[in-house]
Amino acid sequence: MRYDDPNVAMSAVVGIISAILLFVIIVVLQAYFYDAEQAELQKKVYSQPYQELQQLDAAQIELLTTYAWVSEGDGVVRIPIERAMELVAAEAR
Repeated sequence: MRYDDPNVAMSAVVGIISAILLFVIIVVLQAYFYDAEQAELQKKVYSQPYQELQQLDAAQIELLTTYAWVSEGDGVVRIPIERAMELVAAEAR
């Protein structure tokens, strides 16, 4: 055997072991990601009662769809988002 000849058997073993190791690493990382995703989902969504989320949603919708004073002394008024978009579009023409 000459020293400059590649060892095919050893190269095949190293390639197979590397492929198996890569597969195991990918599976472990996927499992870690899934666990982290479930933990975040649990923390952010399921920890708050459903009524609190509905109240928050309703409050945000009210802010986007109603008129109200932001600062009456300064003359600043909040307007519905649809009306604001109409005014911006009309101003751009």
